[in-house]
Amino acid sequence: MKSLIDSLFIAVSMYSSVPVPYAEWNDRNMRNAMCFFPIVGAFCGAALIVLWKICILININTMLFGAFAVLANVIITGGIHIDGFCDTSDALLSRRSQEEKLKILKDPHCGSFAVLSLIMAVLVSYASYVSIYEKPEIIRLTALNFMLSRALSGISVTAFRCASSSTLAKLFSESSAGYVRYILIAEAAAVSAAMIIICGFSGLAAVIVDIAVFIFYRRMSYREFGGITGDTAGYFLTLSETLVLMTGGIL
Repeated sequence: MKSLIDSLFIAVSMYSSVPVPYAEWNDRNMRNAMCFFPIVGAFCGAALIVLWKICILININTMLFGAFAVLANVIITGGIHIDGFCDTSDALLSRRSQEEKLKILKDPHCGSFAVLSLIMAVLVSYASYVSIYEKPEIIRLTALNFMLSRALSGISVTAFRCASSSTLAKLFSESSAGYVRYILIAEAAAVSAAMIIICGFSGLAAVIVDIAVFIFYRRMSYREFGGITGDTAGYFLTLSETLVLMTGGIL
């Protein structure tokens, strides 16, 4: 039991800014850590629901809600996935060789393509949050999707080939027990079912978008980088959540 709790602490401390007790990164604790990745999504979803209810209660206008919602997600995750999104965008849009793209992923500097991609993602997210402010069903859908996107990201880490330069994703991939991917698949299926049951057509549309982005992510990672990395996993997460949010705003 202690090992499972430590695995939970590793997942939460790695992928969020939520304070948890320190857990040693040893083989025993790491083998189940990815199972708890969707828990971080639950924190993000819960924060969105609470924020939305408070804004409704005190009659906050839609524009402020949109800004608060974007900020809340960044604060809870610590911006770790946005960092991967920016690095991957820089590499992809550079149109250089695979070897040079892998070097760009490791470059700590932020290029112009990263800035442009981030601006577009934030603008779409902000506009979408403003659009769904008075759509309780889509708010719930967005909250659930934070869990689905992380379950799918976890599946990629445990099932996809890692790029030669990958460090963090490779660490979690090699440390995870063989059954972890199946637990993540079960988690993804359960959340997908909940999204469809609770939100109907909107939930189905969101699941389809997630799966489409997931397929694109695998093909893009293999073609452009020779496999996935921690940065490409962050890219998938950010792209998936942004597009699902946009879909909810349109519906």
